[in-house]
Amino acid sequence: MLFNEVIHAVRPYLMKDADVPNFMRNLIQMLCNIPEDEWYTKRDPSSEESYKDGSLRKFYTKQLSKKLAKKILSRLTRDNFIESIYSCNRSDVVLDGLAQAITPFTEGVTKDNVGEVLFDLLKRGLEELVDPALEITRQKEEAQYKSNLLKGKYGSGLLEDCNNTCSMPGCSHHLQKFADNGISTPDYEVLIINERKGASFSNICAVCHDCFEKYILKHSASERKELQAVKDLQTGTREARKTLSEINIDKGIEMVVESLVNLKPSTLSSLNYEPTFIANKIDESKNLFLADTVKLYVTKYFFYIKQTMQNLSRQKQYSDELIRAEIKTIYNRLEAKGLSQLEIYESMSKQIHNLTKQELIYCNIVICYFIQSCEVFHDITK
Repeated sequence: MLFNEVIHAVRPYLMKDADVPNFMRNLIQMLCNIPEDEWYTKRDPSSEESYKDGSLRKFYTKQLSKKLAKKILSRLTRDNFIESIYSCNRSDVVLDGLAQAITPFTEGVTKDNVGEVLFDLLKRGLEELVDPALEITRQKEEAQYKSNLLKGKYGSGLLEDCNNTCSMPGCSHHLQKFADNGISTPDYEVLIINERKGASFSNICAVCHDCFEKYILKHSASERKELQAVKDLQTGTREARKTLSEINIDKGIEMVVESLVNLKPSTLSSLNYEPTFIANKIDESKNLFLADTVKLYVTKYFFYIKQTMQNLSRQKQYSDELIRAEIKTIYNRLEAKGLSQLEIYESMSKQIHNLTKQELIYCNIVICYFIQSCEVFHDITK
């Protein structure tokens, strides 16, 4: 709620040493026009007759009641509040601090206009308490404003990280609009995953408009945790891309992949192979599907790829030693980044895919070959 967020921000500059009930009573008196004959009576919203200390503490900690918000609005006085802010005992240092404290909620605040701006913020906060629809409008406007700023700063990178697909778990909306003439335009919003942590790159992601609106208005801790997990995966993939771009794989690998593309089933009939190292390299309790995939591909294709590489080497078309060294270097660098075995497997497969422009499945088979032949993954320490 805006009202509570603002009063928490300004309390150190208005009444730093006062306890919460006294601060709340003083703030109400600053905001309201209370005739002298109503002081300390039930008609005075700042009096103990109206609200006990416990109630004011609750209002400060959680949310002002709708009833009290209405009372304050009915007696609101702008001039009285601004005069109180600029009282003679508030130095320029305090006013500067007050302006800085409310900068996150608005723009263009200085020590010279902080009284007026703060009054408008508190008034809007009170109106939102009385009419929740106003708060929804404000939340949308603020989130949209932040999204627009973040698009200009991080947009292209965020779209690359999510492959132009909404980052929200369970959503597959594409984040580009395509016209009939082939022209495409970005169509997305930038979401701050955890508002308490600020808009750093590690705390933002690209999402579709529907998911953006749903999330900013209401989301659970588990939904936030799931989205953060997606962001962490995107960050890991980005690190992998950066690492992979630093090392080239010799184009001789293209011929190996192309041979798989053109492979005839009859060629494999007598080439089955029993993997001997996979169980020592992949922890099945953590990566069961990866282990099964590698076993399957190694069993069926290891001998064929090995023979293909030997033939190409004899023909001077393929440098086996060079490519093995490159594959091992890439693996070591990805491992040093702290990526999981699955992330490493997928990243290396995509690197070969980018080089050869062939379907990813053929590239997966080649990486499985290098897992079996010891260029990728170390033996598990028991």
